[in-house]
Amino acid sequence: MTTRTIEERLDEQESRTAISALVAGYCEGVDHDNLELFMSLWHSDAAYLIPGGRGDFHGTEGIRQSQVVIGKAWSSTKHWTTNHTVAFENPDVATGRSDCFAVCEHHDGKVSLVSATYVDRYERRDGTWRIAERLVKRWFVSEGQDIKLLEPF
Repeated sequence: MTTRTIEERLDEQESRTAISALVAGYCEGVDHDNLELFMSLWHSDAAYLIPGGRGDFHGTEGIRQSQVVIGKAWSSTKHWTTNHTVAFENPDVATGRSDCFAVCEHHDGKVSLVSATYVDRYERRDGTWRIAERLVKRWFVSEGQDIKLLEPF
C-alpha cells in the first residue's frame, strides 16, 4: 500500500470539490441561461458529445454552438444530476460519471422527461480543473406531455 502525503490527500479533496463544481455548474449554466458560466467549464479543445441527433461539438466555438442547438429543441430545461463518481488517473486527470434527470419544456409548452448518464473526462491545466470531454448517454426522452408548469421563482 502506497502512503500518500497529507498534501497529496488534501490536493485530491480540493480537486474533488472543484470537479463537483463543474458538474453543478453545467446544470446551472444550461438551466439558467448562463452562457458565460457554461463556457467557463470547458477546456478550449474540449469535446461535448451528444449522440442520437443532437450532435458532437468540439472546441470553444463548437461547444458555444451546442447551446444554440439545444435552445432550438427546448425553451427551458431543469437538470438534476446525482450519483457522481470520480476516479483519478493521476493528480491532473480524472474520469467521472453521473446520472441526470431533466424536465425539458418544448417551445409549444409541452414537457418531456429525459434520463441520461454523463461520462466525463476532467483535466487540470495551469492549475484549473475543466471538462475535457463529456459524453451524454440518453436513456429515454418521453413524448411531450401537457403538464401545468408553475411560475419560476
